[in-house]
Amino acid sequence: TYKFKGRANHSAPVIGDSLYLWGGDQPDLPKVHDSPQKRKLTSTVETFSFSSARWSSHLTRGTPPLGVIGYSCTTFRSNIYYYAGHCGHDACYHNSLNILNTLTMSWTQLHPNDESMMKKANGGMVSLEFDGTDYLFMVGGVGPTPALKHPQFQYRHTKNDLAFTNEQLLYNLSNGQFTVPSVSGQCCPPTNSFTINKINQNKGIIVGGTVTDDVYIFTVTQNTIIHWESMIKSGLISGEGLRPVRISHASAIINGVSTSPALVVIGGVDMVAKQSMNECLLFDNITTGQFSCKKILLPESVTGRYSHSLTAVTMSPNCVWLVMVGGCEGFMNHVPVSDTNKLVMIIELVYSEAGEWIVQSVLDGNDLTRKNYQKKYSSYSKTRTWWMDQLTQHPTEKEMELQRYIQLLQDKVRVLYQDKVSLQEALVEANKQGSKVDGSQLVIMKEKMEKVLQEKKIITEDNEKLRATVAYNEVYIIEIEEEKKQVEEEKGEVEEQYHQEKQLTKELQTKVADNELYTAKLMKEKEQWSQTKETSTKEVQFDYMIPSMDNLECLSDVQVAEKKLFLIQGDKPQLMNWEKYGVRIGIQEGSLLSSETVEAAVVALVGGQFEFPANTVLVSAVYAVSLSKPLLKRLKLEIQHCVDLTGRPDLAQYLKFAIAPVNTPSLPYQFKFAEGGEFSSNGGYGFIERKDFCLVCILGLLIVSMTGEGGGGGGGQQQQGTGSQGAGVIPAQGGNAPVPQQQPVVNPQTQGEQSQEGQQEQEGHLQNGGQSLSQDGQQKERDLQRKGGHQQGEEGVRESQEQPEPLELQQQKGGQEEDPIHVGIAKGKEDKEQTENSILVSTESITSPLATPVAAIESKNETEVLDKPGSDSKDEVQSTGVKEATNYAGLVYYEKDHDEGDLVTFTSAKKLNALLEFIKKECPQAKRGPYVYFRIASPNGFVELDLNAPQMKSYEGWTIEPHVTPCRLYQDDINNFGDKDYPLPPSCPISVYGSPDAVPTLNYSVPLVGVVRPVTFHIRRSLRTTNPTTSSSSSNTITEATASSTGGTSVPVTVDLEKVKRIINDVLVSRDAALHSLTSSLSDLASQLFSVGLITEQVKRTCSMEAFITEFKASLSFKRKLPQVQEHCQKFLSSFIAVRGSYANAAIALGEDWIEAIRNELGFDFNINIDN
Repeated sequence: TYKFKGRANHSAPVIGDSLYLWGGDQPDLPKVHDSPQKRKLTSTVETFSFSSARWSSHLTRGTPPLGVIGYSCTTFRSNIYYYAGHCGHDACYHNSLNILNTLTMSWTQLHPNDESMMKKANGGMVSLEFDGTDYLFMVGGVGPTPALKHPQFQYRHTKNDLAFTNEQLLYNLSNGQFTVPSVSGQCCPPTNSFTINKINQNKGIIVGGTVTDDVYIFTVTQNTIIHWESMIKSGLISGEGLRPVRISHASAIINGVSTSPALVVIGGVDMVAKQSMNECLLFDNITTGQFSCKKILLPESVTGRYSHSLTAVTMSPNCVWLVMVGGCEGFMNHVPVSDTNKLVMIIELVYSEAGEWIVQSVLDGNDLTRKNYQKKYSSYSKTRTWWMDQLTQHPTEKEMELQRYIQLLQDKVRVLYQDKVSLQEALVEANKQGSKVDGSQLVIMKEKMEKVLQEKKIITEDNEKLRATVAYNEVYIIEIEEEKKQVEEEKGEVEEQYHQEKQLTKELQTKVADNELYTAKLMKEKEQWSQTKETSTKEVQFDYMIPSMDNLECLSDVQVAEKKLFLIQGDKPQLMNWEKYGVRIGIQEGSLLSSETVEAAVVALVGGQFEFPANTVLVSAVYAVSLSKPLLKRLKLEIQHCVDLTGRPDLAQYLKFAIAPVNTPSLPYQFKFAEGGEFSSNGGYGFIERKDFCLVCILGLLIVSMTGEGGGGGGGQQQQGTGSQGAGVIPAQGGNAPVPQQQPVVNPQTQGEQSQEGQQEQEGHLQNGGQSLSQDGQQKERDLQRKGGHQQGEEGVRESQEQPEPLELQQQKGGQEEDPIHVGIAKGKEDKEQTENSILVSTESITSPLATPVAAIESKNETEVLDKPGSDSKDEVQSTGVKEATNYAGLVYYEKDHDEGDLVTFTSAKKLNALLEFIKKECPQAKRGPYVYFRIASPNGFVELDLNAPQMKSYEGWTIEPHVTPCRLYQDDINNFGDKDYPLPPSCPISVYGSPDAVPTLNYSVPLVGVVRPVTFHIRRSLRTTNPTTSSSSSNTITEATASSTGGTSVPVTVDLEKVKRIINDVLVSRDAALHSLTSSLSDLASQLFSVGLITEQVKRTCSMEAFITEFKASLSFKRKLPQVQEHCQKFLSSFIAVRGSYANAAIALGEDWIEAIRNELGFDFNINIDN
């Protein structure tokens, strides 16, 4: 479960139904300017969902700002703006302006961090609107003294070379330009650590701060002039409730339908008494000029904090929620609130009939997890959307014109008033001078005075007329709103009735469909009752009130590659693409109601204590899937597998989906085959449609029977204490004939107790008249197990007279693992390749006539026919070819080996994205070299590094020492990666050293032995220039590894990258007509390209092949390294392949053209993978 950590000096704005929290002073924030750990922390945004009362963490795209502490924050529509802030180390401050798009969770920088403005923190910012233009208004803060000072503002210096300021800026959201405004009135002094809130579109309020105990109202007037008023100096409010000076408090504006805006101030620090304030103040009537201030009683757990955030959320016409997050306790000890019950608290304010705001309830962390909260939120959310629309003011054009005219008249009155004062002062001065003033001058001055008074009278009359017109219009608007309200109520009643009937219809349809499915299921079970007993798989049904990721926390003894949470919203079809870890989830149209949202949690598992059916091998990662609420229709789950089906579509019949319940009384997790599932021959994914999920994976069958006799199919069983290996019963194509299965071929994860299905099937056969093995039959079987034997092809059958050595002794001698009974081709000393391609089959005693002992062997080109003891019939068994068709990935990592050399490590795993991403995380510090894909040439074979291969270039003076000999990775060890005994993939470490007199550059080729297609790695190393004082016996070196696939030449040290790009573009031009003919699934291609970051949102909407190719070429031109070009082209081709069909064929042809053209012209292999 995600746990929210405490923090301070942050903001927590609310957009829609979620609260967003970024940055702030956190205990694990690195005290450095920039680092990968800090970038990882600042790239994360926490969100709090009011509907579920749960925190969740989201990674953002783009570059987040570095000013993470004491930044200024405000919202505009669906965007959150962040300005300035402290870096978290020393006296490092910023002044960049950034925007977070909450729809795409991506960052955009609007203004860089530069010297054109003062760098600061702990200031304020709000969004305002004047004359149809939207602005961001920034004011105050503390930071280094700026190089450019504005004369209309003040800068107060402190002892630590910092300065407080009342500097103000306006940022035009339309043209992206900063403006330094003019100020008038009683401007606030230089200050910081105050609160700022927006009252209406062009007016705001500031409370407290480092050097002030006043309340200031500011207004944006024409020509970007900021007019200020001090509430205490103007006598509009008593200052007793505000003193002494308070800082680091939090405030919010609350609104009701029948009330004017009010301001709530909570907590903070008393700078005089050096203690926490522990109080809550309510300022009422802040728009009428009749300020009133009173205290609201709240518990100390709410008020006794500072550097916290406070956000108001209107829930109903007369109810507001104040959401408080984080902060510190005590006096300036900067210890964040750590009590989980106090990290997030909600104060419920209700406007009573007595005409005042009162506290209805205070909810802490425990209260948010209870059902009462869910009921309360549900009751509010039903009508909240409608009320929020009513609270939003939408002035008409006529009202805006009247407002502008009234503002103009007020400005004229203000000017005339100043002229009047000036004239009166001049008149008084003239009267004092007496005889010095000429009588004519007094007459002129009196005439001017009368003229001014007359103009003032006219303006006052016009103003009164306009006010009467406005009052009339307001009455008219109220009448219209009342009519609109009545219509909306009637409309709401009709819509509610319609939705109820629609919901009832859907519920009835669902019940009918469920009844039909249940009836069909009963009929099918009735038909199969004579053969098998009814089996039931217990799957987890999740409580929709519990978040889906919580359902997967019960997983134990598993290796987790990654976790992902998806949101399914509305009734539209959706595709949740997580190909980075090998899974896609498709949602059908109508799976949810249009207003519903469901969480889908997916956990990719590398391995764990898993038990699979006998005769199978795991060919995919294991995925745990959970839904927070059942859907109306089945999901389409697509899982990546590593079996190459290209040109071999018949292999798809041997791939099966398997599931296991998440909740199990004891380990291991028991997997059983699931019905359904399809596998395309031109793609690396299989899909299955299901409604409920638990653990899901794909298995491959290893051996099948070629006869159509017998019946039933089930899992194998390991006899405890006998030492014999389990014999599996394998369903054959066209029948259910039992065939024994050789256990060492199978992944150890498939060993274990016999499945419930297998036991029930055996019981069913016995009940239907099957006869158990006789005592003689059992004795023969034991004799066969003790003796063993070798079957020879055309030379006949020779029974071995020697009892084989125990398995443990064979392993101690270093030999390859074999069964106690080894059936193979014995001809003196077997050919190495023939041994590697053989399949071993063991036997076992099972109390069922269907599982009589039998020995079989399948070589590369033939299938042996083996006799069953005690039977006249013969069974033909053969390998399915799944093992031979398994794709693997080889990766090279290198890092410094002590002080004198490098350590080159070759490792391998199945070609599964989840496994490869897990390996990358396990080696974060090592430099990753090239990687290739290959198949092992023989079943149960290996891939070996040939370090003694002939070299084309001199390597005199260099030493290459493998840590393991032979330098070999066995197929079974690679397949076992992920099992409880194999937490890491197998690897071959190699140390590379160079003497001071060695050749300057090492280019050592290492071919891979035992693979289908030739692959050669090149270890490259260069001697570095050493310090003359350094010992001559040591040297500094640089090592690189390159790979050559399909037997081609390796990449040269220097590559003309511009020629590579030109060749890529030329091939695209030659294929232009063919690519433009692909028009059927452009939207799917756009989604794939967008998911891997190759195209922008705008290009995605154009849905044009020409736009896709143009964007691809534009990005290609900025690539500066060959691996970047190869990765760019690989993403482009993989997106086509993911769409399938003709798009996949186009990608293969395009990739082949690129590889061939670059090889022919530049002489090296372009490293991209075009396999499906």
